[in-house]
Amino acid sequence: MTSRKMKTHQIKWKKREVELITPLLGKYSVIGIGDLSGTPASLLQKLRKKLHGKAVVRVSKTRIIKKALANVQGKEALGGLLKDSCVLVLTDLDPFEVFSLIKRNRTKAFAKAGYIAEDDIVVPAGDTGLPPGPALSDLKGAGLQIKIQGPTIAVTQDKVVAKKGEAVTPPVANVLSKLDIKPVKIGLRLVGVFENGAILDAKVLDIDADKAIDDFARAYTMALNLAFNAEIFNSYTTPLLIAKAFMDSKGLALETGMIAKETPEVPETPKVSLEKASGASESTEAAMPAGENA
Repeated sequence: MTSRKMKTHQIKWKKREVELITPLLGKYSVIGIGDLSGTPASLLQKLRKKLHGKAVVRVSKTRIIKKALANVQGKEALGGLLKDSCVLVLTDLDPFEVFSLIKRNRTKAFAKAGYIAEDDIVVPAGDTGLPPGPALSDLKGAGLQIKIQGPTIAVTQDKVVAKKGEAVTPPVANVLSKLDIKPVKIGLRLVGVFENGAILDAKVLDIDADKAIDDFARAYTMALNLAFNAEIFNSYTTPLLIAKAFMDSKGLALETGMIAKETPEVPETPKVSLEKASGASESTEAAMPAGENA
């Protein structure tokens, strides 16, 4: 009897959940599917507060979300992104902005043995702060090149202790903990985002905003220089080309002595009368010796 009541209760709860989620899927233009694996409840709650007023974070069972998606035309394909432990992120913000907000709210943690590295894990060269002793064997066991430098041990060169996609070994996990290196990123991970009938994969959304801005600025500068030097007129180059033409014409006017209001006054060349010039010539001839006058 009790089991039957529980089953009836679960059916009602599932139906209510589908009825609550379905209108949300139709209300928002951007729908993200997140993977909650390894995400502490406290971190998810913190993310909810960060996104308050910007996005709705809804946790539910995979089957329930699939049923809700099936009720909304055009969004059924999102079902293929669902994981065992998933969450819906519903918003009207730009997908890249949403991805960036969620990514920034992930936290770092130590790697346990067996953890699959998301990126290369590197131990940088430098002083470890560890005194000589058992730590020497631990560091060497992780494949590090070391030397004793005064009262502590130093790593002599950078070392990749786990490549991307590889599992972290117990000796490496131990050393990373000793060196306070936290390569694990904990938190909600957006698997994909739906917008305007298209699904954007996490790899597409994961961009470095600062690098992208620098790239755009560099591309703008290069395009402007090319258009300016090729004398292609548009709203950006026209003022610059007009200014260049003005400066070139002004320089030409100064070189040729052409007077205009845009050029400074050129001092007049002293005028010598024909009479004075003739007199000066005669005086010079009279002063010359007879032999030279011949």
